Amino acid sequence: MNNDRQIHEFASHKRSALVRALDRLCQELELPPSRYDEARERYESVGGWLAGSENKFLTVATVYPQGSIALGTTVKPLNRAEFDVDLVCFLPTIGATSSPAGVKALVGDRLKEHGHYEGMLEEKQRCWRINYANEFHLDITPAISNDMCMYGGEFVPDKSLRDWKPTNPQGYKNNFERRAALRPRFYALEKRAKITADSVDSFPEQELTKPPLKRLVQLLKRHRDQVFSGRDVREWMPISVIVTTLTANAYEYCVTNHVYVDMYELLCDVIRRMPDSIRRVEVSAKTQYFIDNDATTGENFAEKWNRDPRLPEAFYDWHKRVLDDLSQLLQIEGQDVIAEHFIKSYGATRSQATAALGSPIASATAARSNGSLLVVPTLGLTTDMRPDATQVRPNTFFGD
Repeated sequence: MNNDRQIHEFASHKRSALVRALDRLCQELELPPSRYDEARERYESVGGWLAGSENKFLTVATVYPQGSIALGTTVKPLNRAEFDVDLVCFLPTIGATSSPAGVKALVGDRLKEHGHYEGMLEEKQRCWRINYANEFHLDITPAISNDMCMYGGEFVPDKSLRDWKPTNPQGYKNNFERRAALRPRFYALEKRAKITADSVDSFPEQELTKPPLKRLVQLLKRHRDQVFSGRDVREWMPISVIVTTLTANAYEYCVTNHVYVDMYELLCDVIRRMPDSIRRVEVSAKTQYFIDNDATTGENFAEKWNRDPRLPEAFYDWHKRVLDDLSQLLQIEGQDVIAEHFIKSYGATRSQATAALGSPIASATAARSNGSLLVVPTLGLTTDMRPDATQVRPNTFFGD
């Protein structure tokens, strides 16, 4: 096997090792199962209290999670102890002619009747927040049926409490889960040098411990949190539903239209294509942005962009940066350097970055350095001595 092939094999090994490291990093940065269970117990208790009211509209109320905790894409808050749990309080027997302010007050008054909740209750613009100090807070938004939505959507109060806005958290979740279940396709390792129609591998499950779409959303949200962690830029941070929606749309396009060399190439392509589903409409020489919720009609996640041009500018700047940072991983070597990249780009602690790297990159680098990293034509990279193995030279890739 010539040196160019060795370089290709080692580069491929590194890309795979980096994907596994990013997966472990997300494991370090996501909420542990115990916090999920604790949050679920709390919001189920809230739902039980609301439904236990004598008010006929509340007796049929159901409380369910929306957003990242429902999608399985949570990340630990950066530089603070508490995390958000977004909930919907669905009131199916209240009609759209009802006052949004009155419906919100109905929910709030019931929560105030609970001696424990009353001391933790905080009124927000269109929801009620229950603060569990140093743990998490529950944001409870009232919702009613949207009979005009063919997908079974809902209405929630707008921030002025003067009108109802269309939404569909359950439908959004269903669409996201459908996309997350799509399996990417990869060219078989032994046929990458000559790509043919029958050289497609099934999804390499072992590289990620969660569906690629969910892992990528977590990685992107954490990178965003880090980039916009400063007080002077925090207000321009792209909201999570925009990051999630654009990633999900790009992922569906990529896995249904392309075959990839490996998971790393897929992740980069999904990020690259995120802006593709942003619709731009020129109105009176001004660009209007639309990021539609395809689970209902009339919900534009980018509506704030049309009031403040700094928001789309911030998104596009961040999008370029996150793609550059992921691409840069291939250009750097050494455990310490990669760990610093994780700390700088994703706000990881030193221990989290070290845990994320684990042993694959370190063992491969060490084996290459001491001459024990070998390539077997039918197997790939290994450290096992075999008659058909060829040594990978220490100066393998990127000029090192």
